[in-house]
Amino acid sequence: MSESGGGSPIQVLLIVALLAGGGYYYVNHYQDGGLKGLSFASSSDDGDNDFYDESFVSYRDAPVMIGPSQSVVANTNLGQVPPLGSTIADSARTTGTFSAATSFGVGNPSTTVRPTLARSVAQSPHRPAYRPIKIASWALDGFGPTKLASADARKYVSKIVRRYDIIALQQIASIERDLIPRLVDVVNGTEHRYDYVMGSATGPRGRQEQLAFLFDTTKVLVDRSQTYTVTDPAEELTYDPMVASFRAAEPPSAESWTFSIVNVRIDLAEAASEVALLPSVITSIRRDGRGEDDVIIMGLLQADDAYLLPTVGANQFHAAVRHRSTDVFSRFQTSNILIERESTSEYLGRGGVFDFCRNYDLNPIEAEAVTSHLPVFAEFTAHEGGEL
Repeated sequence: MSESGGGSPIQVLLIVALLAGGGYYYVNHYQDGGLKGLSFASSSDDGDNDFYDESFVSYRDAPVMIGPSQSVVANTNLGQVPPLGSTIADSARTTGTFSAATSFGVGNPSTTVRPTLARSVAQSPHRPAYRPIKIASWALDGFGPTKLASADARKYVSKIVRRYDIIALQQIASIERDLIPRLVDVVNGTEHRYDYVMGSATGPRGRQEQLAFLFDTTKVLVDRSQTYTVTDPAEELTYDPMVASFRAAEPPSAESWTFSIVNVRIDLAEAASEVALLPSVITSIRRDGRGEDDVIIMGLLQADDAYLLPTVGANQFHAAVRHRSTDVFSRFQTSNILIERESTSEYLGRGGVFDFCRNYDLNPIEAEAVTSHLPVFAEFTAHEGGEL
């Protein structure tokens, strides 16, 4: 039986009918818009193109994260990202935002701008706030090897020192020259945050003492070249004051507060004449060649604020302690901090006495085994000029 080379007439008619019906349905239900809305990109273009997955943030939309050393104040094109691959110098020429010396990499002028792929909140134009600098003064009442050997004395002294960024210490017995370094080791434990500067032994033979500053190196820096003991050729003061110069460590150096502290130990028997010399001491320190305007007086001043302020200039100084005793028996005010009103605008107006008897639940006898004096303190901004 031979195969047929074509379909039957009935099959052909059915196919033609189906095609005709399909064409009729298409014409009545669709419009042909042509191909004029379709465009093609060259397959040889290997640069960035406009095609991207909508589930990701576009490079064109992503903000540039501006480092803390760059200024955005003068930028009139915020939100416009420099082309990928452009250098900071190129960006500066087009936007005027960056100085020619500015770059993301240290000393690297070819560092490219790399926008982030994650949307983020623009950095605040305000500079960061820094914690106030807490400065204290504390007379340790004959602190020597015996007290350092006492577990209780070591515990309370180290706890109190760690409350402050700088603490000026008086009445340190000079029997052993390494007493202060050993005390700092106790204060530090395993942290190694605190350091010290100390003055020479001074005072009458047999009653010599040392003055010292302990300070938190994460909060302040000391200028050791400007740390010295005030010379007193006429021997008008029983104990020569010690001066140390500091700078706040956290703000940039151009903004950080610089200041000098005078650590003073007045002899009770000579209190009237020695307190009267304090203005002369301040004047001599202002003339030490450093040009520092912020000079703070603190220490064992052996007089209360009602006597101190009129003596040194009632309208010229703040006293951190007002109308409050500074001994563990609540009888006398002998320690204070004097801050010049006009020059030291960094003073926050906060200061006072730290009553470690009450805070550590000690009776006066237990407290006196550490020292009979309470620490006094004052707080200052870390920025030069008193800006918060």
